[in-house]
Amino acid sequence: MKGISYRGNRICFGRYALQALEPAWITSRQIEAGRRAMTRNVRRGGKIWVRIFPDKPVTVREAVPNTLLERSEVIRAVIVRTRKELKRDNGMIIRYDDNAAVVIDQEGNPKGTRIFGAIARELRQLNFTKIVSLAPEVL
Repeated sequence: MKGISYRGNRICFGRYALQALEPAWITSRQIEAGRRAMTRNVRRGGKIWVRIFPDKPVTVREAVPNTLLERSEVIRAVIVRTRKELKRDNGMIIRYDDNAAVVIDQEGNPKGTRIFGAIARELRQLNFTKIVSLAPEVL
């Protein structure tokens, strides 16, 4: 990874945030260490949310014939649905039936022309407006 982050680098809610000083992947242990440090500082006086990386490189496991993707190719994708619960700041909890991702190019535009199923409204805040416009339903 290289360069400066232009998206997802501002505080969307809350008062405090942790910022990475180097462009690198963050492991789950580092995320947990940061969460514990913030919990110690808050001292049970508030809630803590963790939101990291709207898009990441992924590897194609299976490819449908007659597509531009090949097996074991590394591509960029945005996660649009997860089975893990997504808790919003108003207290609403959203959980989807499946996991889904949208393949994007280097500029963040989707490579496909159709998106099936509902997606989260948080993608609009992360400047993935083209993906939001293609989706049939935004929750």
